Amino acid sequence: MPDVQPVLNFFVPVLQFPWLFALVISLSFSIGAALCALVVYRKQLIWQRETAERLEDNIQSRTLELQVALTELAEKNRALEEQNTLDALSGVRNRAYFDKKILAEMKRSRREQRPLALVMLDIDHFKQINDRHGHLAGDAVIRGVAQRIQALLKRSSDHVCRYGGEEFALILPNTDAEGVVALAEQIRQAIADTPFETEIGDLAVQISAGCYAVVAEADMVSSDYIQAADRALYQAKQQGRNQVQLAPAPESESDSVDAAPEPTEGTADESEL
Repeated sequence: MPDVQPVLNFFVPVLQFPWLFALVISLSFSIGAALCALVVYRKQLIWQRETAERLEDNIQSRTLELQVALTELAEKNRALEEQNTLDALSGVRNRAYFDKKILAEMKRSRREQRPLALVMLDIDHFKQINDRHGHLAGDAVIRGVAQRIQALLKRSSDHVCRYGGEEFALILPNTDAEGVVALAEQIRQAIADTPFETEIGDLAVQISAGCYAVVAEADMVSSDYIQAADRALYQAKQQGRNQVQLAPAPESESDSVDAAPEPTEGTADESEL
C-alpha cells in the first residue's frame, strides 16, 4: 500500500489555513496570466517591428519606382517639348520657340543690362527658286541655309529659328551692334560663297539680313525688336539685296542713315523687292 502520509502532510496546513490555499491559487493564476501577457506582448512587439520593417521596405521600393517613373515622364516631356519646338523642314527651332525665347532673353537683358541682338534674314529671290526649280529644290535650299547658319553659331545661348517661309530669325544674347553685324556678314558670305546641293544640281543662294541690338528697356516688347530688325531687312532688300543692314538704336533714330553700316558688297539685283 503506498505511503500517503506526505500527501496528507502537504494538505494539513491547507486545511488548517484555507486562506493560504486561496492565496497560493490566486498568485499562481496571477503569475500565469502575467507570463502569458508578457509572451503575447513580446510577440506583438516582434510582429509590429517586422510589419514596420516590411512597410518601410515597401515604401522605399514604391518611392524608388515613383522616382524612376517621374524621371522617365520628365524625359519624355522634355523630348516632346523639344520635338514641338523644332521646325520639321529645316531642323532648327520654330516660330513658337522664337516667341517664347525672345521674351525670356528680353527679361534677362533688362535684368543684366546687357544688349540683346536680333537678326531677321531672308533668302533672296526664293520664289524664283521654287518657280524655276520646284519646291523640292526650295526645301533643300531652306535646309541648307538653316544648317549653314547653325554651324556658324558658336555659343549655346545663340539660337536660329525658322520664322516663316524662307525667313529666319537669330536671337543673340549679350551681343552689341558691332558683334551682330559681324556675325550676320559672316553668315551672308558663307551662304553666298558656296552653292547648295539640290536634286537639280548646285544652286547659288544669297540672303539679306536686318540687325538690331540694344539693351531691353522696361517698356519694350518683342515686337519692338522684330519691327526694327524687319525695317533694316527691308532696307537691305531695297538697296539691292545680298547685304546686311543695322537698325539704329532708339536714341539715334533721327540719324538712322548715318548709324547704319555701309551695305556689304554683293551681287545687287533690284528687279524684285
